[in-house]
Amino acid sequence: MLAVALALVVSCGRSPLFPGRPAPRPDAADAADATADAGADQAPDRATDVAPDSAAERAPDVARDGAPVCQPQPEVCNGRDDDCDGQVDEEQAAVPCPQGGSRYCVAGRLSECPRRCDVCVPGGRRVCFVSFCTYWGVEDCAADGRSFGACKEAPVPDACQGVADAKKRSRELEQCCLDRGYCCLDEFDLDNDGDTAEMLGRCEGLLCSD
Repeated sequence: MLAVALALVVSCGRSPLFPGRPAPRPDAADAADATADAGADQAPDRATDVAPDSAAERAPDVARDGAPVCQPQPEVCNGRDDDCDGQVDEEQAAVPCPQGGSRYCVAGRLSECPRRCDVCVPGGRRVCFVSFCTYWGVEDCAADGRSFGACKEAPVPDACQGVADAKKRSRELEQCCLDRGYCCLDEFDLDNDGDTAEMLGRCEGLLCSD
């Protein structure tokens, strides 16, 4: 009889050591609340996090749309708006050249220094010939070295005075100019090369070297 009684007790969910009803199981709502509380304890504090693409983490020189922000710098001649005022290469001062003249900012680059010896050395002088009075004249090289001035009458040297009196403006007077060591305009083409605008004689100090 005792064995039968024990079997009945065990089959009803009771234990001889712990008499009474088994602990109640939590229902679905309680389980959900417990899971939420546990997740809240383990989740990081997202309110203090900053999104990777937020303004706080962007580089200071990048705008919200991703375009670079202009950072003002002194304006130089480079074809860019360095000082961020909407203008390019403005108010660029001319740069003096060693031999005179200046360089200027043109299309983002400084221009070349002007050549001062395209034709002759500035201030140089050559002999020319006029058709009146002394028949002897001089031409001065212009300050920009690109041309000679007009032929101006000048006193004829004593060594050529007799030729000027006898032959006036002539091949003979030009030959006398060469023979006496002057730099002479070859008006009569004494070297027979067809060029009457060139110079003959001692013209080393008058010719361009570059």
